Amino acid sequence: MWQSLIAATLLIAMGYARSGQLPPLLRYRRYYTICALIGVAIPNVIFFYVVQTVPAGTMAVLLTLVPIVTYSLVVMLRMEQINSLRVVGIGLGLGGALIIAMPQIVGKITIDWWVIIGMLCPLGYACMGVFVSRNPITGYHVFLLAGGAHLVAFLFLLPVTVLNGDFFLLWSSPGLVEALILSHGVIAAVAYSLFFKIVELAGAVFYSFSTYIIGITGIGWGWIVFGETHPQHFWLAVALIFTGLTIVSTRRGSKTVKGNAGA
Repeated sequence: MWQSLIAATLLIAMGYARSGQLPPLLRYRRYYTICALIGVAIPNVIFFYVVQTVPAGTMAVLLTLVPIVTYSLVVMLRMEQINSLRVVGIGLGLGGALIIAMPQIVGKITIDWWVIIGMLCPLGYACMGVFVSRNPITGYHVFLLAGGAHLVAFLFLLPVTVLNGDFFLLWSSPGLVEALILSHGVIAAVAYSLFFKIVELAGAVFYSFSTYIIGITGIGWGWIVFGETHPQHFWLAVALIFTGLTIVSTRRGSKTVKGNAGA
């Protein structure tokens, strides 16, 4: 909730300073509601819950599924023609995710349901990317698009936080946690404004390849900060997912609609 409010405040203030406009929340209420729910509030809340149980490196690898999910969606929506080689890439990526979700096979399959729930994060981010690509809003600064999405996400999360008994004032007893929340809000402002701009310029598929960086740095930071180590099957899963990403990123002359011409 605080992350979205901080990001919204920064982005809307900068957008107003640059354009003299405010986010058109009422005019494009469907657009902002969908972006806020599927691209901000729901996946972010799921992420914070899951990462308490699932290692940070594992969660980062799951987020690399965004390009695979994105390509699956654009094919289903006929934004691109289907390509058999890229379908193989989708299969490899999903296979890697299943290996992470089923770490033990001793007599019976043991499923880590937190990993399954965590897969809703890349699904949400991918859906938002495709939606923004298919429904562009012109005439407004990118800061207002991103800031409006975070503001609506805050409006959804505020009552949930209060009813759940988790509400607290960020400035009541400032410390490390509060400083990290503030930092996360600033990072969210930068990341989501870049998201809207890159989708505008190059399309959802191209943007989704930034998850390569998430996977690599996530594993690295998990090791450096938390001392995380992973079993052999995890590295097999990483190899499958990254191989799938590489294949999916191969164009092979596939036809793309106008919204993704630079993907």
